[in-house]
Amino acid sequence: MSEGTARRSPVVSIIIPAYNTALYIGEALDSIFRQTFNDYEIIVVNDGSPDTPNLEAAIAKCGREIRYMKQENRGPAAARNLGIRHARGRFLAFLDGDDIWFPDFLATTLEFLEQNPSTDMVCADCMYFGQPDWD
Repeated sequence: MSEGTARRSPVVSIIIPAYNTALYIGEALDSIFRQTFNDYEIIVVNDGSPDTPNLEAAIAKCGREIRYMKQENRGPAAARNLGIRHARGRFLAFLDGDDIWFPDFLATTLEFLEQNPSTDMVCADCMYFGQPDWD
């Protein structure tokens, strides 16, 4: 990334609160890197996670592709708010550290927002997969 690119504001700031997600955050990040729309920044907020060493090892492969910050545990809303305070994008997108997006998620969402300029917020549906621990 050139210095000029680093200073330019991205279209989307993706904020990921992370608490006990070291096993999954690599997949979450990979789903971002596979997006067909790629004018974004990624902000990972470690919310005082007990798995911090493993979390940091999992995100180390991303290097400068993400902005990483830490805070004491205050819950996902506080972690998102910290990310918002540091976001530079025109739009905010939230992805939990144990979730993934389909490759066209950002492109489809931004297309909808462009076609509906009076829309302030978009909420997507979800698909459950894996072995949920809901007992």
